[in-house]
Amino acid sequence: MRRSALFVCSTAHLPVTERRHIDHLIAAAPRGAGGRIDVGHPDLVIEPYAYGFFVHTCVVGCGGEAPEISPEFWAILTYAFERDASWVLFDRDEPASPDLPVFPDPDRPEEHQS
Repeated sequence: MRRSALFVCSTAHLPVTERRHIDHLIAAAPRGAGGRIDVGHPDLVIEPYAYGFFVHTCVVGCGGEAPEISPEFWAILTYAFERDASWVLFDRDEPASPDLPVFPDPDRPEEHQS
């Protein structure tokens, strides 16, 4: 048995086009056996969540080059992996961290508020 941590991060820390892409993948994902949503990202393990999504950090442990994701996304996954977190929860309702860049979505005015 191993102990694992979960990191929770605002979706505002991902570039808008990247989070929209993931939201699209989730919306278009088919349901597999038992009703589980199978999100088809070529490099990441993504699980939908009511207010965002989980991303598994295993891609960091595979070594090699970063997949085709933003440097900001890769940095968050790497930070979590190096601290024994298996998953990062990107939550729309999580407050933004002052330690990470923020990418406000022009379609979500609440992200522009301090």
